[in-house]
Amino acid sequence: MFWRKKADRTYAWEGDLELNPEGESDDDEEDGPTLVTVDDGRGGIKHIKIDRTMDSQSDMGHLSTDGTVSMDGSSSGYRVTSSKNSIAKPGLGELVKNELKGKHFLNIEPNSEKLRKRIISKRGHVNVGKTRVSKRKRKFLSDIFNTMLDLKWRYVHIVFMLSFFLSWLGFALVWYVIILVHGDFEPNHLPDMQKKSGWVPCVWEIKNFASVFLFSVETQHTIGYGGRQTTEECPEAIFIMSIQSIVGVMIQACMVGIIFSKLSRPKKRSQTLMFSKNAVVCQRDGSTCLLFRVGNMRHSTLVEAHVRAILISKRVTEEGEVMPYYQTELKVGTDLEGEEDCIFFIWPTTVVHKIDKESPFYNMNAREFLKKRYEIVVILEGVIEQTGNSIQARSSYLPNEVLWGYRFVNLLNFRQSASEYKVDFSAFNAVYKVNLDTRSQKEKDEDEEDDEGEEQINGKHLPLNSSVSCISGDGHTFLSNARSCVEIMHMV
Repeated sequence: MFWRKKADRTYAWEGDLELNPEGESDDDEEDGPTLVTVDDGRGGIKHIKIDRTMDSQSDMGHLSTDGTVSMDGSSSGYRVTSSKNSIAKPGLGELVKNELKGKHFLNIEPNSEKLRKRIISKRGHVNVGKTRVSKRKRKFLSDIFNTMLDLKWRYVHIVFMLSFFLSWLGFALVWYVIILVHGDFEPNHLPDMQKKSGWVPCVWEIKNFASVFLFSVETQHTIGYGGRQTTEECPEAIFIMSIQSIVGVMIQACMVGIIFSKLSRPKKRSQTLMFSKNAVVCQRDGSTCLLFRVGNMRHSTLVEAHVRAILISKRVTEEGEVMPYYQTELKVGTDLEGEEDCIFFIWPTTVVHKIDKESPFYNMNAREFLKKRYEIVVILEGVIEQTGNSIQARSSYLPNEVLWGYRFVNLLNFRQSASEYKVDFSAFNAVYKVNLDTRSQKEKDEDEEDDEGEEQINGKHLPLNSSVSCISGDGHTFLSNARSCVEIMHMV
C-alpha cells in the first residue's frame, strides 16, 4: 500500500492496507497519519487511520470507521475496503481551546503541559500534578539550585537579569545614603566646586543618583572607566566596595553555573530517541508477542542502553482492595524470548514481550486488548557517549494504539553503491498485516493440551501408572502400577 495525501491535509487509505515490505513510504512527516484500533460494533475490532495521536481511549468514540480492516472471532481473514470519507479536522477555535485548556502560564513547575487521559505523553511528559503539598514553596526555595534547573528558560532569563539589576540598584541605594550622609551632595561639595572648596568626597565625580548607579555597576563588575573611584575619606565606603565585589562574583558564579548545568542536561537528547507510534501483536516462533520499535536519530550511540516496559492497569487483590493504577513490570528484550533488555543501539531495534503464562496479557484476546483499560509505558535508558550523562526517554501506548495481527516493516538495507548499511526512517512506523488468530494465548494453549489428550485417549500409547486388570488361571489378579505391556506379560 501507500499513503495518499489530499489537498485539505486529510488522509485516507488507498489500495491494500499492507505497507510496502521494502519500507518505501511517501509520508515522512513526524506527526503524520497513524493506525488505531476501534470496536467494529459486531464483537470484533477494526483498524482505522487518523491524522493525529490520541490522548485517551475515549477519543475514538467520534471517529468514522469507514475504510477499515475488521476481524472477529468467526473469521480468520481480513476485509479491506476503500475509504471515501475523511475525518474532519477541528477548527481554529477548537484548536485554540484545546491548547489553552488547563494551562497555567505563570506555573514555575516544569512540564506543565496538560494532557487528558494519557499518563505518559508520546513526547515523554508525565501527566501527574501535585496538590496540597505542605510547605511546597518553602521547600522549593530551600533547594534553589534544582528549582532553577526545573524552571523554563524564559523564567531563568528573567531571574538572571533581575539578580543583576536588583543588586546594582540595592548597592546604589547604599552608596547614595553613604554619600548623602557625608555631605557630598551639598552645592559647595559637588565635583565642579570640590577643587575650589578643597572638599574630599567619599567617591570622586558623583553628582546625582544616576552617577551613583553607574558607579555601582562599575564597582560590581570591575569595569573601571577611570572617572569615579573611592577615596580614603570614608571607611564605610571602602567596606561596601569590598562587599559588593564579593557579592558580584557570587552572583556571576551562581548564574553561570545554573545556565551551564541547564545547557548540559541531556533532556533535549531524549528528543532524538524515537518510539514507534504503535505497538503490534504477532507471532514469533509459534508464540504470541507484543512488539514495539525504538530508534536513535543521531550517529552517536548510547552506552549501556537498555529498555523497560511497565503496564499500568487496575488490579483487585484477594482481600478486595482496588488498586486503580497498579504497575506491572513487563519482561521485554531484543531476543526472541524477550529477556535480554540490553540493546546494541546502532540501528532501530524491535523490542519483544513474549505473551506466556507469566504475562498479564496471557488471558486477553484481540477484543480484550482493545476494551480493557491500561497503558503500556516504555522507557529507554542509557549513557551519552560524549558527556557520560545518563538519559531517559519515555513513551506510552494506549489500547487503541496496539495493533493485533501486524508486523513492523524492515528498514535496514545494504546499499552496494555506498558500501554501507542504510536505515530508512520513513518506514520507522510502517507496519503490514499478517494472519493471527484472535484468540488469547491461554485459549491456544488449552486447545493444544486438549489435542494432546485426545491423542492419548485414541490409544497412541498407554498412560503411565494405570491400573490393569488381567485374568490368570482360575481367578482374577489385579495388577497396578504397570508401566508397559511387557511388564504385564511377566506378571501374568
